[in-house]
Amino acid sequence: MRVARWILVGAVLGGVAIAIIAMVVALASNPTSDITDLEVGDCFDLDPEADGSVGLVDVVDCDESHNAEVVAVDELNPDGDQPYPDDDALFALAEARCADVPPDPRFGVLAVAPTLATWEARAGRVVCVALVYGDEEVTGRYGTPDA
Repeated sequence: MRVARWILVGAVLGGVAIAIIAMVVALASNPTSDITDLEVGDCFDLDPEADGSVGLVDVVDCDESHNAEVVAVDELNPDGDQPYPDDDALFALAEARCADVPPDPRFGVLAVAPTLATWEARAGRVVCVALVYGDEEVTGRYGTPDA
């Protein structure tokens, strides 16, 4: 029963990650950014559309209210020589890269996996995003209590 619950949680998080990746568009000239362009420590408000997709995100100072923060980034294809994996393998690899993020009881961590288009161009960049549980917002950084 417990294994089935974890499989369901993994499937839901995988579905959210696919939805986030599906609608991301790059705009580097202003505080609105593609989620895969963000760096560790960038805070933002994640406000998915009705269909669960996410376009651009507005980066905010972490001292302001927000519901998401980038807590790690990694590369699945650093040398650009690996074939793009199937969805199951891709999300398993991405989730494994985010599994070592130290826990914070206010957040769940979601692995945003690379798309086929970014697999070679961006070295298969994975972004680990901490999302606040529920409809809450926080101030401050991941791993530190609200001020």
